[in-house]
Amino acid sequence: MYPCYIQRQLSPLAPPDIQTGLCAPVRFVISLSAKRGRVSLAYEQIGSDKDYIAITQDCTVEIELQGEQLFFSKDLDAITTKEELASFYGGIEYDGYDKELDRYRIVRFSARYNRDGKLGTVHGFNVNVDFLQSFDRRKGPKWIAMTIDPDIKNPPPDK
Repeated sequence: MYPCYIQRQLSPLAPPDIQTGLCAPVRFVISLSAKRGRVSLAYEQIGSDKDYIAITQDCTVEIELQGEQLFFSKDLDAITTKEELASFYGGIEYDGYDKELDRYRIVRFSARYNRDGKLGTVHGFNVNVDFLQSFDRRKGPKWIAMTIDPDIKNPPPDK
């Protein structure tokens, strides 16, 4: 028997007693582009060379989608986790609304620093997106749902 794969919603509220206003937001950018005839999907934490989100203190995490065809999912929550992590993450907010396509490009949520956690603890999460395959003025947009699978390291290995 195989284990079930479950996507868990972030808590609608930020974890209690979290102090996110004391630091700049952690910005994570996911970009989709074409380079030399190949599609390129890349993601990184701004200001570092990390392809994961490093939580080093209580903070707000901002995830931005870049590229003309990438938007947060309309049918699923933009961010889901692979296990119950409500004591660490919550209070998701949507921003960067595209009125014509009825989709968002930016989300923010609160993150609690795992003060007593083992260095390099990985909290798996999903970024649920809709890929704009085509747009016909008469028929409307054609979407493909995708899940992108980066990690949050809380605390990161290089604390």
